[in-house]
Amino acid sequence: MRTMNEMRAGVLSGVGRLEIIEVTRPQISSPQEVLLRVKTIGICGSDLHYFRTGRIGDQVVDFPFIIGHEAVAVVEEVGSNEGDLRPGDWVVIDPALSCGRCDQCRAGRSHTCRQLRFLGCPGQRAGCLQDYLVLPRNNCFKINEEESTLGILVEPIAIAIYAHHLAEGVRNKKVIVLGGGPLGLVVAYISRQKGCQWLGVTDKVDARLEGAKKVGADWIGNPLDQNIIKEVESINPEQVDIIFECCGQQEALDQAEILLKPGGKLVIIGIPEADRIWFNPHLLRRKEIEIINVRRQNNCIPGAIQFLQSHASSLRFLITHRYSLNEIQEAFEVASNYKDGVIKAVIDL
Repeated sequence: MRTMNEMRAGVLSGVGRLEIIEVTRPQISSPQEVLLRVKTIGICGSDLHYFRTGRIGDQVVDFPFIIGHEAVAVVEEVGSNEGDLRPGDWVVIDPALSCGRCDQCRAGRSHTCRQLRFLGCPGQRAGCLQDYLVLPRNNCFKINEEESTLGILVEPIAIAIYAHHLAEGVRNKKVIVLGGGPLGLVVAYISRQKGCQWLGVTDKVDARLEGAKKVGADWIGNPLDQNIIKEVESINPEQVDIIFECCGQQEALDQAEILLKPGGKLVIIGIPEADRIWFNPHLLRRKEIEIINVRRQNNCIPGAIQFLQSHASSLRFLITHRYSLNEIQEAFEVASNYKDGVIKAVIDL
């Protein structure tokens, strides 16, 4: 029987294997912290990398390990009554804990903090796939309870907003999103909302291509049975302005450097499972293609909450599957293998 000092946690106990164990319930240790009762966890692409391979680059999981970094929670206890958070408040979290003192933080780049601790990242901090979580109050952002069922979309929306910021505008531009997962579809939706001239989306999963139609894509392509380069060039003989790469696949990068026009921008959001990716340096140089890497998001969560409030009805379709904590193995297998028309799977605790 679980005691008051214990709680459930979903741990990655090996490659492709998840278990539920009992762990010690965390406690507040400073006035700046809050104790959260976790209500919903989103399964992100990076979680699936750890599930499938046990690593992302040199970040290798030391099993067992609690993963997960997208969370909606309820405030259980506050370390101090200062500030606007109170027990019972619903929040979404910023999973990146920065030091606030290094050169990166002082330069307004807390997302590349030298001492960054990211939830669910090996060697940094355990994730939020557990009943309770203690975080600094600055990492908690209030939402309305009625928004809580979609709050799990806030972090991917924040990343998409930041990617668009780095791209410096898509209005009247021709845009392709390579990879129509949850993040890619949000990127595509924002591109349409920001007035892109033409929007294409590719993916290997038909359910996600149907989702691309819902966010306003002018053209969709499945590289398993379509010649992506030939089709896009037939529509856009002068090629496209901006490509958001959202799948981490070498095949997509190869397509991007061909499909971008001279002076075009390649915005890389996807995380590859390989340690190295390849480009044709001559093609990039001759076309003067600008490559922009996106490292999560930078102070975009408040804007993402506002965006979700305005566009909830249009983005609701992204969450296709909901599971209980007892079903985490099935949840990750479905999401990892793109089964059953899954776009975004979440776990309700």
